[in-house]
Amino acid sequence: MIARATPLFFFFCFSNTTTTETVDLNRFTQLLSNHLLYEHIDKAYSQLSRKISLQFRNAIHVKVKKVPNSQKIIVPVDVQILKRQLKGAVGSFIEDKLPSMLTTRHDINNLQNQLDGLIYEYCSHSISQNAAISQLCLLENQNKLLSRMHEYMNQQVRDILQQVNEFDLPRLFEKTRAQMSGILIHFNQHTMDPLHHKLELKQKYSNDHYWITNDMIQEFISILNHAEEEENNIQHFIDLSK
Repeated sequence: MIARATPLFFFFCFSNTTTTETVDLNRFTQLLSNHLLYEHIDKAYSQLSRKISLQFRNAIHVKVKKVPNSQKIIVPVDVQILKRQLKGAVGSFIEDKLPSMLTTRHDINNLQNQLDGLIYEYCSHSISQNAAISQLCLLENQNKLLSRMHEYMNQQVRDILQQVNEFDLPRLFEKTRAQMSGILIHFNQHTMDPLHHKLELKQKYSNDHYWITNDMIQEFISILNHAEEEENNIQHFIDLSK
């Protein structure tokens, strides 16, 4: 049976380590947890935000309604330009708000505590009273640590994306729709002739539409698990923690 490859973003680099070398456990878990959350998960969230932004733009449409019995054909605004401007505004708004909304669902303390707990599970015999841990023990147990962290983060991501789907995105979609409605009200009051034409907002989906599909969740996890190897890997965090 072929063993599953360890995700590159968790890659540990062996060095000329002696049994006496230690690192500060708290600093190590803090540095690594922040790195995983704000440099890897953050990047995946940015890509996911662009996809959701596209869905939002395609879900809200601007229509020109002609008042019954009106004989006026020419509309006083270029509706196509207005549509493009509104879609661009929606895209910018979503891609600006959503990544931070997603990231705040993560608790950096939980991630650090999980890593800390796993290290204690495998290396408790190598941890001193002042929370210094054998660097050699970290390297010897790297595969077990990485596999467990990999499973934890994947499940955490699934849970968070489900929460975002259920709670955050419906509210964000409604806020976006309300802002666009306000813009159209302004145009109808100050640009359109109410005796002849009126701009209306149409939405393709209901507010409880599930924007993040299972395929998108799987793709998100795949991005995490196949992140490119960085020049500075885990050895860098070990060195910083000494």
